[in-house]
Amino acid sequence: NPFKNGPGLIEVSAEDIRQRILTKEEEQRLLAVCDCDERQRLKSILICLLDTGMRFNEVITLTWADVDFVSGVLNIKAFNTKTAKPKTVAITARLRAELDRLWAERRPSDKSGVLKPDDRVFGVKSNVKSSWTTARRLAGLDDVRIHDLRHTFGTRLNQLGLTQASIARSLGHQQLSTTYRYINADETLLDTVRSAMDGFHSTASGSKE
Repeated sequence: NPFKNGPGLIEVSAEDIRQRILTKEEEQRLLAVCDCDERQRLKSILICLLDTGMRFNEVITLTWADVDFVSGVLNIKAFNTKTAKPKTVAITARLRAELDRLWAERRPSDKSGVLKPDDRVFGVKSNVKSSWTTARRLAGLDDVRIHDLRHTFGTRLNQLGLTQASIARSLGHQQLSTTYRYINADETLLDTVRSAMDGFHSTASGSKE
């Protein structure tokens, strides 16, 4: 039996790297259900994840000392990154609005009444599993994982025409091959490919006549 010889048609490792990306409408639904007092902090975290492509651990360990309001960037320390290398990411307009709000609402971490530079921006010390599970259920997105927001960021940069090298730097990847896994074939890409192939076949058919 040829199906029993050699590698299988579907490799488990290849299946594992398939990721889910959010459409703009799904993102709006997700952020909408977080627009309440009990999930307002989660909303800020999700916006940071979607707009920077940062890893979840990089986001929750972000301190106010890492935020450069003047230059409009976040400076992520090497020991908080997966690659053990520091990196800098841009602050988008809507992320800036969230940071401004959090800065205005900040509270000192000790009884001295003094805000320490190492105080965490989002005030999260472990995870947001409970609020995240509730939010995605209310948004009808039970299949979405936190890490999928990073894939969404990478795919959107690709849609906007950024080079593979630029996307790799934005995601903090050392190898371009890793970046390829973060760029998914969404409906926009599929439509582009479909139109291109239809055009090819149309031209080929016309040349024979």
